[in-house]
Amino acid sequence: MRATNNGPGAMARAEAVDLNIAERRPDPNIIAKANARAAAGRLHRETFRTSRLLEFCSVKELTAQTGHDPVDWPLCILKELTDNGIDACEEAGIAPEIVVKVSTAPGEISISDNGPGLPAETISAVLDYTVRASSREAYCSPTRGAQGNALKTICAMPFCLDGNVGRVRIDADGLSHRIGFSVDQLRQEPAIALEVARMPTPAGTTVTVFWPDSACSILAEAKSRFVQIASDFAWLNPHVGITLFWDGEIKVQAQSSDPTWQRWIPSLPTSAHWYDLARFERYIAAHVAHDRDTDRHPERTVREFIGELDGFRRSASQKRVLDETSMHRLALSGLFGPVGEPHRDRITALLHACKKPAARLSRICPG
Repeated sequence: MRATNNGPGAMARAEAVDLNIAERRPDPNIIAKANARAAAGRLHRETFRTSRLLEFCSVKELTAQTGHDPVDWPLCILKELTDNGIDACEEAGIAPEIVVKVSTAPGEISISDNGPGLPAETISAVLDYTVRASSREAYCSPTRGAQGNALKTICAMPFCLDGNVGRVRIDADGLSHRIGFSVDQLRQEPAIALEVARMPTPAGTTVTVFWPDSACSILAEAKSRFVQIASDFAWLNPHVGITLFWDGEIKVQAQSSDPTWQRWIPSLPTSAHWYDLARFERYIAAHVAHDRDTDRHPERTVREFIGELDGFRRSASQKRVLDETSMHRLALSGLFGPVGEPHRDRITALLHACKKPAARLSRICPG
């Protein structure tokens, strides 16, 4: 059997251990004084608010927005502005004529079209970095671009490359809009200086991006791909004429091979067959939100909504869908709940009814 050591010696040793622990315990008064000194020198952190608008003003963010590094930004400018010019001409029923001028010293990229001219209110909307406006984002259709931020990123590019100020000029409809892009360092948000002067301008729109001297090597190195893309526009669009001047020398001069060639344009109705449930729900929600923001009265109905789809201009086609879904007198907002939650069962039923074979298939299906 093991002996238990609990005699007087053990008790003495235990008392000694307790005494040692008590001696090592800090004095409460000392702790209180130390805490008071720490509180007196403690930093009180404020919660500062920083504008997210500055995200348009960095190379990192513009790279994310465009999907391209700065070495490809000249190509982005060519693609986006040429697309915009072609779209404007097509909507106006004009065979597009695009003129591109590039100067590496001083750095300039200028792209002109022969369309109806960019309205001044559209330019003002472009320079409002608090919103993203697009006439295409909510629609499912075979159109060029949809995000509605191409011109916003283009106006910010020269600043991001220069780091001090960026300049862009837009000439249209008898007005020259001179845009200076910089940053309010105090509030950390874009600072836009806009000067508008009335002056004779040719038909259409001309956008000139003033490329910073510090980045002119990027522009010069983009030459071969720039020329190739400009030439490709003519090959892919037989109704488009395009001319490219590089440092005063003609590098591309392609005449329209078929000025009467047509494709699907944004003013044509979209087809229900182009939408899945998520895109259809987004399309309906965008209409409801827009109607509320503009105080539309009376509210847009489901009948009015489907009447804008391809194949549903006739009342008989609309009636078939309304009979099947029991939405004859339903306001479009009725497809959402009080706090905006979608009634997906009803939206699904509406989409399926619009896709029935009785509805005429669209002329063109997006790729």
